[in-house]
Amino acid sequence: MPPYEIVGELKRFSARNVVFSRAQWDPTCRVSRSDLTAEEVAARGHAGYAVDDFALNAGAWAMARHLYRPGMDAPDARYMEAAEVTGVSDAGEGLSGRVKAAALFYGAARVGIARVNPLWIYSADRDGTPLDLPAGMDTAVVIAIEMDYDRVKRSPSIESAAATGLGYSRMAFVASCVARYLEELGFGAIACGNDTALSIPLAIDAGLGEVGRNGLLVTPECGPRVRLCKVLTDAPLTPDEPIEFGVREFCQVCMKCADTCPVRCISRGEPTAEGRSPSNNPGVLKWYTEPEACLSYWGANGACCSNCVASCPFNKPLGAVHDWARGIIGRRSPALDRALVWVDDALGYGRVRSGGAKG
Repeated sequence: MPPYEIVGELKRFSARNVVFSRAQWDPTCRVSRSDLTAEEVAARGHAGYAVDDFALNAGAWAMARHLYRPGMDAPDARYMEAAEVTGVSDAGEGLSGRVKAAALFYGAARVGIARVNPLWIYSADRDGTPLDLPAGMDTAVVIAIEMDYDRVKRSPSIESAAATGLGYSRMAFVASCVARYLEELGFGAIACGNDTALSIPLAIDAGLGEVGRNGLLVTPECGPRVRLCKVLTDAPLTPDEPIEFGVREFCQVCMKCADTCPVRCISRGEPTAEGRSPSNNPGVLKWYTEPEACLSYWGANGACCSNCVASCPFNKPLGAVHDWARGIIGRRSPALDRALVWVDDALGYGRVRSGGAKG
């Protein structure tokens, strides 16, 4: 069973209602914008917002913007009609293992396979055109791309935004490479970034992690410090099982992402199946965010914000002490979880302030 609970009738979500799209067409979507140039923002003199930082951010996004507008259009996605498969003598675990090995070779931090739940496919794309997958494209290779720890922890500075941009560029690269690999074996493949289907539920089904209070996928190795992409395919791959390692229980007692959000768009309450915005997809029991407030802050900040990632106690590099803490979280004890949050605070991790985060 997947580590989420569907409550009532869950419907397919339209990409037209993603907040980036709604900000363009929906007059009720109150997202404030900033007309300041990078030079004008840099002139404020805040650490992490220099012209050099904006240049670093622009370079990080280069591959993503060359192939697709992040979250808007598919990256050079081509569907090749299924050809006669040559040179592939086995399916299932053998082929699945080779596809995963290829994804890791191309730069994935974590990769899993899931059967595509039709509910996770967008009902329509950003311009409202109904969206359906070609017949047989019922498997997803879901890929997590790690973002740079040292850059992310400087959120909300432009340096942190550069880590996000580089994550998107790596998404475009790795997904395109995996799709081409499958095509060369004679299978159909569609490389996707944020488009076509909801990445987080696919990633949960593929065993990559659980969803946290911040609304993001939390992985065992990197916490929420990942970007997600996927390759939809008709290849006969063996799906992975969902995992649970104590995220929901830990998020019940840890409020660090909610406390460090500059616009308080992350819930401090209990999980619910009711969305807080038309840009939420209700029907799953979880914590919902307020994307309009989040996007408005990005405009005021001059770039995206990663405070909820930087402050998350799961956002730690692998190592003996941090691995031990992950093991404690896996015991799902509220008392132990509270103690770990206290230790995390005492050691200075996850402190986020204007101009950067410490920890």
